[in-house]
Amino acid sequence: MGGIIRLVAVLKILKYTCKLCLYCVLANEYSLRSQLFDPSRHHPRVLPRTSSQPVIISLSWTTGNVAGLDEINGKFTLLGSLELDIWTPDIYLGNKIGSDFLASGVQKDLARIDHTGHVTIIHGGELSVFCSMDPTNFPFDTQNCMILFALKVYSASEVRLEFSDDPIRSVSGGPLTLDHPIWTITGFNTVAYQYAPLAFIKFCLYRKPLYYSFTMLGPSVLLNCLTIFAFLIPHDQGEKLSCGMTVFLAFVVFLVQVGDVIPTNSNAVPMLGKYYLFSIVGSAVMVIHTIVHSFIIAKKTSTSTSETRIEPFCYKLEKHCDMGLIGETTTSKNCSFRKFRFIVGNLLKRYGLKIFNVLCFLSSLLMVSIAFAVLVTTNSSCISSS
Repeated sequence: MGGIIRLVAVLKILKYTCKLCLYCVLANEYSLRSQLFDPSRHHPRVLPRTSSQPVIISLSWTTGNVAGLDEINGKFTLLGSLELDIWTPDIYLGNKIGSDFLASGVQKDLARIDHTGHVTIIHGGELSVFCSMDPTNFPFDTQNCMILFALKVYSASEVRLEFSDDPIRSVSGGPLTLDHPIWTITGFNTVAYQYAPLAFIKFCLYRKPLYYSFTMLGPSVLLNCLTIFAFLIPHDQGEKLSCGMTVFLAFVVFLVQVGDVIPTNSNAVPMLGKYYLFSIVGSAVMVIHTIVHSFIIAKKTSTSTSETRIEPFCYKLEKHCDMGLIGETTTSKNCSFRKFRFIVGNLLKRYGLKIFNVLCFLSSLLMVSIAFAVLVTTNSSCISSS
């Protein structure tokens, strides 16, 4: 019985000792915070340094979630928090748009102070920054989006921004990941300038092309095959012209959809836009070929109904060579030229339509091949920063 009483007494003593230690720690932290932020002893405009060396501000960014990337307006939105190893300088974001992140600086944020006087401030919220879009390789493109940190008052000789040993991390503390249906982070780069109070984080975002491949590239590839095989349709049927016009208008609709996705102020032509332009030219060649071929066939049919006198080919050559201008002697050179012109004219009459068909088919096939080559040779990568 006496042992139990002594055990209870020891536990009570430990309990009161822990409370006393916690009170002492809180009291010391309160005392340290009061002394460091005492208006009579501290001013946020005064640099906390005792030498001519600049004050080093350590930055660390934690990404919580990425809302997305507005391609039309060039707006990159993400949720995260910025951890600064500083006192309270006026730090701001140089490329922020439509966001209250760090709108009032860091003076009103909670500061954590350890026993060495180390001050850590964490500012969190939704951040939207401007992101310059490059749609050259759309939809297999990568975009570089940057978060720019800068100081308002101080120069690089007074304050210098640097990144910590672990500058980018996720909320879970592991490697940075991005759970977004369209974009994925493939890498990042941190740069802190030595001679300027600037630092930035550049994210490399890679577009997942499955959606556009399924809705736009897949049907257009089948339409290109249809453009080539449409040359096999007989010309005496009206389905060939209607097929060509349908394919042509389908490519125009796809091109309009590409224009709705990319920024209107962009000077670059997207890869998918080039693909549709060459495909439109290929289908237009097929439509023009159908119209011209039908016109030639109709003209031949109308002239074949009239009565014509058929003469042997050799006789026509001799007759054509013997014919001369009135009052002039037909020379051998003039006769040779007339023979050559007569032969070419007869060859064009006999085989001109077939040559025209082959040239149109090869031209359309060339345009489709160039369109596919544009897709195959696409290579997109993030721009590295120095």
